[in-house]
Amino acid sequence: TVDSLIQLGAGFDSDLNAIENIYLYGSLHRKSREEIKKRIPAILDFAELEEFKTTPLKYYSSGMYARLGFSVAIDRDPDILLVDEVLA
Repeated sequence: TVDSLIQLGAGFDSDLNAIENIYLYGSLHRKSREEIKKRIPAILDFAELEEFKTTPLKYYSSGMYARLGFSVAIDRDPDILLVDEVLA
């Protein structure tokens, strides 16, 4: 499979919390609800946002938003990963 990393947080909704945005992002990448549910603890742990998982993203600092975006974005296992200037 080929996947891309274009923009961190692409598709996030600032009115939704971290868990809801993880489900939203996962569904955009055709992951099943069960797959997403299994990955939530690892995503939140990597982003170090467990205690803020039910806080809407509009209250996150830019660093928190970026950590969640990066954590969700790298939670995949493609054969080829295309990376744009997202990490610049």
